[in-house]
Amino acid sequence: MKVDENRLFLEDLGEIVMSRGGKNIWLIKGITQHEAFRDRCLPEKIYVVDFPGRGPGQEFLLSRQACGAEKFLMIKEIGHDMIRLFERMFEGKVAQFVILWGGRPLDLLDANPPLHRIGLLDTTYIKLTRVEHEAAFRGWDIVESSFVGEWWKDETWIIMEECIASGQTVAHFTEEAVQFHRPKRIFLFPVCASLEGLEGICRICMENDIELIPVFNGALIEVAKEGVSKPFTDLGLQPRTVVTRKFYGDLYDRYQGTPLCWVGDIGDSIYKPEQYLMETLEDMLNLGMDPEREDFSLWSPIVRSDHFLTQFEASRPKIFSQVVRYFTP
Repeated sequence: MKVDENRLFLEDLGEIVMSRGGKNIWLIKGITQHEAFRDRCLPEKIYVVDFPGRGPGQEFLLSRQACGAEKFLMIKEIGHDMIRLFERMFEGKVAQFVILWGGRPLDLLDANPPLHRIGLLDTTYIKLTRVEHEAAFRGWDIVESSFVGEWWKDETWIIMEECIASGQTVAHFTEEAVQFHRPKRIFLFPVCASLEGLEGICRICMENDIELIPVFNGALIEVAKEGVSKPFTDLGLQPRTVVTRKFYGDLYDRYQGTPLCWVGDIGDSIYKPEQYLMETLEDMLNLGMDPEREDFSLWSPIVRSDHFLTQFEASRPKIFSQVVRYFTP
């Protein structure tokens, strides 16, 4: 494995400020002072929770094939673990805003054990839908389709968005939200996220004197300039993706040195697993990954079902012909 001498690692940018429950909490201060990020609008402090030794956080980012209930529960476990590490920083009344459907696993009303708060957490569910629009940024617009709850007048807000790539969704939400109330601080706990995705919400928070506290899982990821498939916001091993040196080796081996997106479309992976698995196989082969080196025993039993194989052959015959032998006796 050859490593670019200019690549930055988490050890170069941050320091471990706490270790608790087998997890390391890294703090990166003043990232925009670094030459590689000088032109970016980013918070003064960014936290990264590292699950060393192939803990659940790292395992999630190494498991592009995960889907359905398995992926839902992985997001729930990782997200709630990260939130508990920062619970002492939640000041005053706390409200959570769950962006559906991807943020659903992070819903703290479903946390077990519950957070140590008096009464139920103030909660709002909001459905934001991404629609194609060629003239818009990265070809997508965001529209609100439903809202259940209220704009809570609390000091601390947690925006439950499981994956932040371009950041359009979370910025759209925040821009609307601050018209009704300006909390003192906003926390983010995505299980997979990019620095680009922080810029929109960071700018809104700065303009409204709100402290933004982002907590990432294991990596500061660079969004691909051009993704493999829609929505073209691949989160993978790009030149400016920042992880620990050890985790870099694990990611490089797992994805065979390619920039394959580590998580794919999370919404599809949970709610449309068959379609997601086909897209994953197509992306892998398009990037030149060798299926012989893939451990298909870790893949969902879905890929061995007659229904899946029939659909796969009909929709992607060329890809199907290259991998079918791995799923049939």
